[in-house]
Amino acid sequence: MDNGWFCKRCGMIKQRCICPEKDFVAIGKIEPSSSQILKLKKLNPEIDAEIIENFPFPEAREGQLEIISDIKNAIDDGFEYIILEAGTGTGKSAIATALCNIFEPAYILTMTKQLQAQYSDEFGHSLMKGRSNFYCKAADLEESCDKGVCQTTPNSRKYVCDFGVTKSSKNGLTEAFEDFFGNLWYFRSIDRCNYWLQKVDAINSPLTLMNYDYALLELNYVRHFGKRRLMVLDEAHNLENKLMRRMEVNIPAKRLEKDVEKTIPSDMLKYEDPADWEEFIRSLYEAYSKINIKDLPKNRADRIKRSMISFYDLGMELEDNSQNWVVDPTPDRVSFKPLTIDGYTEEMLFRHADIRLFMSATILDQKLFCRWLGIDPDAVFSLNIKSPFPASKRPVYLRLAGNMSKRSIKYTAPKTIPILEKIIEHHKYEKGLIHTHNYKCQKYIMENILNNRLISHDSTNREYKLMQFEQSERPLVLVSPSMSEGVDLPYEKCQFQVIYKIPFPYLGDRQINKRRLKDPRWYAYKTVMTLIQAYGRGMRAEDDYCVTYILDGNINMLSDSRMYKNLIPTFFKEAIQDE
Repeated sequence: MDNGWFCKRCGMIKQRCICPEKDFVAIGKIEPSSSQILKLKKLNPEIDAEIIENFPFPEAREGQLEIISDIKNAIDDGFEYIILEAGTGTGKSAIATALCNIFEPAYILTMTKQLQAQYSDEFGHSLMKGRSNFYCKAADLEESCDKGVCQTTPNSRKYVCDFGVTKSSKNGLTEAFEDFFGNLWYFRSIDRCNYWLQKVDAINSPLTLMNYDYALLELNYVRHFGKRRLMVLDEAHNLENKLMRRMEVNIPAKRLEKDVEKTIPSDMLKYEDPADWEEFIRSLYEAYSKINIKDLPKNRADRIKRSMISFYDLGMELEDNSQNWVVDPTPDRVSFKPLTIDGYTEEMLFRHADIRLFMSATILDQKLFCRWLGIDPDAVFSLNIKSPFPASKRPVYLRLAGNMSKRSIKYTAPKTIPILEKIIEHHKYEKGLIHTHNYKCQKYIMENILNNRLISHDSTNREYKLMQFEQSERPLVLVSPSMSEGVDLPYEKCQFQVIYKIPFPYLGDRQINKRRLKDPRWYAYKTVMTLIQAYGRGMRAEDDYCVTYILDGNINMLSDSRMYKNLIPTFFKEAIQDE
C-alpha cells in the first residue's frame, strides 16, 4: 500500500518538492504477502505469530526474530527501558519497525534528517520535519515555510493562511487532527500547506519519524503530538550529547543589542563562575518579558518567547545548581553549557513515551550509559549482540607514524605522508575514506599529498561532497574530519579507510575539559565510541569488505590503559592484525 512518492532528484517526498514528475518513485510500507508470512512462520515455529505478522520483510536475517522476541517478552514483563547494543548488519531498523508495529503508537527518533530519510525510504514511515524542508504556497513556492508569509508578515498572528489549519470547523471540512491538549484542528481548504499536510499525517500516524532536534522542540514547546506507547532512540550513544546541546544557552551580543538594547558587560568577561552571571541572566529575562510580541512576525515572536523561557530556566539553574554549568564568555557571545544532564532526561524526553528502546552499535558500558542518562541500571533489560561480520573481512592494520597528540603532531605529521601515499597507491582502484578528526589535519594532508583522487570538504558543503564521493565512478579518497557517524558506505563506496588521528575530544572546550576532570571515564568513553563508530563506516553487510589502517601511535595508549581498554569492544580487538 503506497505511503507517498519519493523524489530521486532532491530526496524529498512529493508534497515537499516541485521537481518533474519523472523523478518520482512510489514508496510505501513493505507488506509481505500472506504466503510469505506463512513461510516465515513455518521457518520459525518457535517465534510468536504476532512478531511474524508485524515483521516488515518477507525474510529475516539470522537472529532478528529472536531479538524481537526477547525485547517483546521484556516489555510484557514490565521493563520500560530496553538497551539493544548490536553492530551494523544486525538489522536494527527492521527490529525497531516490528516492535513499533506491535507496540503502537510509537516514535522513532534519529540523529539526522539523513537517517530519518533512510527509515522512510525503506519502510514508508511517516516523516516529521521542520518548516525549512517545505515551500510556502502563499509565497508562490519561492520561499521555504520557515520564511513564509505566515511566519514573517508583521503582526502575522492575525494573518490567515488559506492553506493552513484552524480550530474552526465552519468550512465543513473533515477533522485534521487532535493535539496534545485535546484541541481539534481543521484545514481551511482542500488546497493545503505542504508543511501542515505532512504534520497532520505524522500526528495521525501510529508510527512517526522525527530527528532529535525537532522532537525536543515539538514535544516540549509546540506540543501538537501526544505521549506514545513506545519511543525508539536510534544512535543512542549520542543521546547525552544531543540533550546537552539542547540545554545550551548561547547569547550573541548583536542579538541582545537588537532585541533589548543591552550589551555583554566587558567587566564580566573575566568571570568563569556561572553563579556570578545569575543577576545578568535575570536582567535579560526581565528585559525580554517586557517586549510586546503581539505586532511581531510569528518567527521572531516565537524566538523571543523561547529566549525568555531559556533565560528564566537558566536563572533558576544558576541559583540552585550553578556547579553543573560552564560559562564561556567572549565579547561577541556568552555560552552556558551543562556538565551533566542525568537530572533532566525524564522531563526533556523520556516522559513522552511509556517504553524507551535505546539502539546503538556502541553502548560500550551499560552502567556508565545509564548513569549519564539518569536511568537505574537495575530497571533496564539489555541485549548485547555480537557483530555478524567475520574479522577477516574488516581487518585493522597498525601503520603507526608516532604520537599524534597536540605537542607531538608537528614532528609526527611529516612521517604520515609517505605512509598515506603507500596506502593510497596500494588501493589505487578502490575508494577510501581518511578520518582526520579535525580540519587542521585535513588541510595538512590535502596540502602535502598531490593526488587528484583526494577530495575534501568544509563545514558548508559536507553533504554535497559526500554525495559526489558516493556517486563518482572514480576511485576517490575522501579526506574528512566529520564522517565518523551517520554515513553508510557499503561495498565499492568504501573499501579502505584510515584513522589518521585518534579522536580524543577537544580539551580546549571548557565544557569537555571540566567534564574530563570531573569524570575521566566519560572522556575515555567518548574517545573509544568515536573511534569505533569511524571503524564501522565502510563495513556494512555480511558480504562486504573494508580494511582499516591506524596511523596514530596513541592507539597503544588505548590498549595499555585499563580505563580505555575495558571500553574497547571484542569485535574491534579481534580485527587487529598481528604483523
